[in-house]
Amino acid sequence: MLKIIETIGNNKNGNILIEADNVDALNLLMPEYKGKVDTVIIDPPYNTNIEYIEYKDASFPGGWAEFIKKRLIPAKELMSESGVMFIFIDENELVSLLNTCYTLFGIENTNILIWPKINERFDANRVEKPVINIKSAHEYIVLCYNNKSKTIFKNMSNGNPMESIVFDLGTTSSAKDEIAELLGSRTAFSTPKPVELFKELINVSSSKKSIILDFFAGSGTTGHAVMKLNAEDGGHRRFILITNDENDICRTVTNMRLKKAIDAEGYDEGYDFYYMEDEST
Repeated sequence: MLKIIETIGNNKNGNILIEADNVDALNLLMPEYKGKVDTVIIDPPYNTNIEYIEYKDASFPGGWAEFIKKRLIPAKELMSESGVMFIFIDENELVSLLNTCYTLFGIENTNILIWPKINERFDANRVEKPVINIKSAHEYIVLCYNNKSKTIFKNMSNGNPMESIVFDLGTTSSAKDEIAELLGSRTAFSTPKPVELFKELINVSSSKKSIILDFFAGSGTTGHAVMKLNAEDGGHRRFILITNDENDICRTVTNMRLKKAIDAEGYDEGYDFYYMEDEST
């Protein structure tokens, strides 16, 4: 059962932030939202340890592939007939993720995009990382369609069709700058993604009244991007964000980032913040 913690701002669009295990929350959303979500955008754990930014994934019982499959199955049920899912990943679990997506969505409904994660234009504050032979300059976005033949993307904000290499929409370094502006530190969240990148993915794949779901909400970029896009085009998109309570991330990062974005950027929006009550207690 969901219990409300607080309502922030003017929640005219019905936005929701949920602190809970994402499997439990996805299943709880099923009766009301099955078949209604147009865009799912997630940045799950990559199953890698990155010591230089103090990022370490937890172990995954049954393996990472089973971990992600368990979450993609209910998420797919929530997607509309023309719904899409963007999944960020690097090379460590790309093959596992693709195999899972081929099984759930079909090869014909699965594409791979490339996101260049470094760019001098955005990287004034980049901290150079140790390099062994090859400098990692990109990540992947696995794009899954519920039904590709019934899904038409809009042009991007520059008026051009979306391309398979997603250029000039921010980098890992610029995403940390965005976090620093709102939360006071570039290290408040170790692996954020830039708002403009998420905003464009949402823009091409949604209507002005779409529901946008992120069940690995992390630093809250998806919610921030939805509010920013709505402000720009007069939309009434609705976000549903889910993140767990590990290291108190939902309350100290996700919730705080959204609050500060509303205040700093003047969005006439808000959200209801819930937690999932443990019914066994």
